[in-house]
Amino acid sequence: MVIRMATAFTKQEVIIIVEKLKRAAKENAVSLGVRRTTVDQLAAAAGISKGAFYKFYASKELLFFDVMEDMHTEIYEAAAKALRQNRALPAADRAAEAVLAACRAMERSGMMAFVERDVPYLLRKVPADYQKKHYHNDEVHIRELLESAGLQPVGGMDLAAAAVRGLMLTISHQEEIGSFYPQVLDLLVRGTCRQLFP
Repeated sequence: MVIRMATAFTKQEVIIIVEKLKRAAKENAVSLGVRRTTVDQLAAAAGISKGAFYKFYASKELLFFDVMEDMHTEIYEAAAKALRQNRALPAADRAAEAVLAACRAMERSGMMAFVERDVPYLLRKVPADYQKKHYHNDEVHIRELLESAGLQPVGGMDLAAAAVRGLMLTISHQEEIGSFYPQVLDLLVRGTCRQLFP
């Protein structure tokens, strides 16, 4: 039996492996969930050993936490893009396009199942100092988006952030709402934005 000494990964290998780990974690976040996904599965998907996994992440929870933040970033980037593309629209319509873009991004990513099933678990498992350094809740993202777009909601930023979170939560109730869900979401979003940005 030949025993090979572990060699250090190059910068390029690190980038590729981290991308593979995140891709595998994202797929499993949507399908299996954090608790049913093993480090062995994640390591195999990235083509590394279980021992090598721990050179990249101290725990699978930290990997899933980073994936959660990446998903948040994708969603808010979609909203920011919609705000930029719709500068000429009145404030209420511009805000509505941004919220709808964020909701569509959440639907595509499958993030809602992950959020409802696993995020409370992750927030209990990930050390507070790591969360403080890396975690940005929805309110922070929503506030940054509105401020960067120069949108001032009636009732303040806290109300606007709560309203947007409420609208996004409808994603997990599509089945109960039925086939009219896209139209219902559009009505809710546009009506809310008209109230917030008259």
